[in-house]
Formats: sequence, C-alpha cells, structure tokens
Amino acid sequence: MFCTHCGNKLDPSSRFCPACGTSVPLAATPFVDLFSSTGKLVRPRLNRMVAGVCVAFAQQYGWDLTVVRIVTALLIVLTGVGALAYIAAWVIIPEEPLVLPTKSI
Repeated sequence: MFCTHCGNKLDPSSRFCPACGTSVPLAATPFVDLFSSTGKLVRPRLNRMVAGVCVAFAQQYGWDLTVVRIVTALLIVLTGVGALAYIAAWVIIPEEPLVLPTKSI
C-alpha cells in the first residue's frame, strides 16, 4: 500500500502517512468486524431466550436486541399474528451449526 499524496510505502495498519501526514482512506485500512452479518440468517445458539429468532434478526440487521424483543412481545400480545410469525420464523430460520472443538495432540 502506498500514499496517494507522496507515494511512500505505508504499513497496512497505519491511518496516516509517516512522511507527509496525509490520512489513508478507510477502504485501504484492513478491518474485520466481528459482528458483521454473514449474509445468512441463522438462529444463534448463544444469548437466546426461547428459540433465538429475535437474536437472529438483531444480529443480521444490526438492531438493538432489547428493542427487537419488546416489539416481538408487543406483536404477540396485541395481535395473534405475532405469535404465528414467531413460530413460522422458528421453523424456517435454520439454527447455527454446532462448532466442535478441534482435536489437539
């Protein structure tokens, strides 16, 4: 990676050019977001209360889990459609695969 202003070689983790001080574009900075969606809607095995449907939607779309749970509870209490939608999502959305520990020798 090289500086677009002065052409000096840059360290991949640097945010500024050490020679001229120009900021490095964010697209060039390697960043791994641990909470980014994988593109596939799955019900996680952790942090779920009933079936993990609310957690699945909150993680997939970046929503607050508490708000998703409150909206789901209101839909279930106020309308019967919320309960049917929750059960349908429980059946349709696949569960996250079980990760087994690797065998160490």
